[in-house]
Amino acid sequence: MRLLPPIYLLAALSTLLCATAHADDLYDPGASTYVELGRYRTSFTYADGDHEAHVGRYGLAFNEPVAGDTTFGLQGGYLTLDVDGEPPGPFLDFTGRYLGLQGRYEGTWGDYFNLSGELSYTWHDVNSSGPAATHSEITWYETWAAFGPVLRYGPWRASFGAYYQNLDGDETDSNPGRHVDFSSGKSVGVYAGFSFYIDETGSVGIYGTTGARKGIKLIFRRDF
Repeated sequence: MRLLPPIYLLAALSTLLCATAHADDLYDPGASTYVELGRYRTSFTYADGDHEAHVGRYGLAFNEPVAGDTTFGLQGGYLTLDVDGEPPGPFLDFTGRYLGLQGRYEGTWGDYFNLSGELSYTWHDVNSSGPAATHSEITWYETWAAFGPVLRYGPWRASFGAYYQNLDGDETDSNPGRHVDFSSGKSVGVYAGFSFYIDETGSVGIYGTTGARKGIKLIFRRDF
């Protein structure tokens, strides 16, 4: 896996986020900002069958409370993509951006056990140029929903549960000229994650998924 320069920039940003801001209540953080560094594999279903897509997302998110334990937020950042066996994909290096909306609920009624849920809708767009004047653009929209328990013990958090994803996208190629659609190869799976509060409002976490999406991501978060 190639280490991308944006990782260094975002890691530095995460350090800055974890060095500023204060809050009084660890269990009711209110607004939060976090850096996400992650890669995953999932299936894109074209007319000729499933093709495995390798996706890298390196970005920022901000969440603001809207009601009780519910927050609404924005997410976006730098995006990479490789699609196995999908010409002219093998010859191209796709890069681009993603931007989305997300809503999240995490209960605060229990000291050790709570429930959490998340719903997001995200736009992804990548393009690249290759040999023989080849140009390709791939765009897809992702609906994501997840639900499960959160266990708390001191500064530690453990979360796990199930998720659903739905992908709907298209690919446009210039040589040969064509426009094709694709969708989710699989839609459901499970997730698990662990995070640790390094102080009252700053935490670091690692999260993994399997099933329809196989991957891992790091989260550097600051609550306000």
